[in-house]
Amino acid sequence: MSEALMHLGHIIQFDGLLHWCVLLALFGFIISMAWIVWRIVLPLRRLAKQANGIMQGNIPAFDEPSSGMREVEQLRRSLQYMAEQIRLAQAREVAFRNALTESQEHERMRIAREIHDDTIQSLVFVAHTLERAAQPAQVSAAAQHLETARQQVIRTVDNLRQLIADLRPTVLDELGLAVAIENLCEVHPAIDFEVVGERYELDHDQELAVFRAAQEAIYNAQRHAHAKQIKATLTYAPRSVTFEVWDDGQGFRIPQQLGEFAARGHYGLLGIRERMLHLGGQLSLISELAVGTQLTVTIPAHH
Repeated sequence: MSEALMHLGHIIQFDGLLHWCVLLALFGFIISMAWIVWRIVLPLRRLAKQANGIMQGNIPAFDEPSSGMREVEQLRRSLQYMAEQIRLAQAREVAFRNALTESQEHERMRIAREIHDDTIQSLVFVAHTLERAAQPAQVSAAAQHLETARQQVIRTVDNLRQLIADLRPTVLDELGLAVAIENLCEVHPAIDFEVVGERYELDHDQELAVFRAAQEAIYNAQRHAHAKQIKATLTYAPRSVTFEVWDDGQGFRIPQQLGEFAARGHYGLLGIRERMLHLGGQLSLISELAVGTQLTVTIPAHH
């Protein structure tokens, strides 16, 4: 009888111990789940809620430190960096759109000024010359007046042709990229131009992009860099065409982002970069103060 009671006591004692173990295990599970919720689930839910704003066009800052574990904090910092890059990209896009608009307006102003200061004034001069030639008192000098008017008309036509060529280079369509750049360089005697490799045709948009890059690079070298020596090279490789311009001008500081040129009012280089990116090409720019500048554009060939 006593042995049975002792055995029953052991069973009761074991059941009590098991009960306490179960309670402790349950308590530990609750503590673990609470830690997971506090350190992982809630921080992730907060980050997910902020990230949803990106799809709605609202870029959150992600600048509040996370109360979660280290990995969650690393995720927050990564999202913060991505959000900053998105805002910078949006700002650059807005600046570029504004730069394009301002560039178009500047180009219209330049064309209007050239037509007013050159073409219109030349035609006014021709009209006055013909008017003097038609006066009875000027009969003896009529031939001289007419010759002066004829020469002025020729100069006006040449200037108009040059203006049209700047706006739309017809030689590019008729004779190709190499000849068009060669004609461009002939206007500027200080330029040493060379063609390397066997010439072939590119897509029209590609040739126009390279030609515009050549125009801008030569213009910058002469007007802004005040270069005394300019060397240009057009290289035809099997899979790409490269145009390079080097000058010994005053050089300049290259910003970390070429988009900063828009803020300075230098839209030409920005336009070259956008044309190259659009056509799968590249722009390389090297410059050193008081030494010179080297501009290189490379575009893939689809001939």
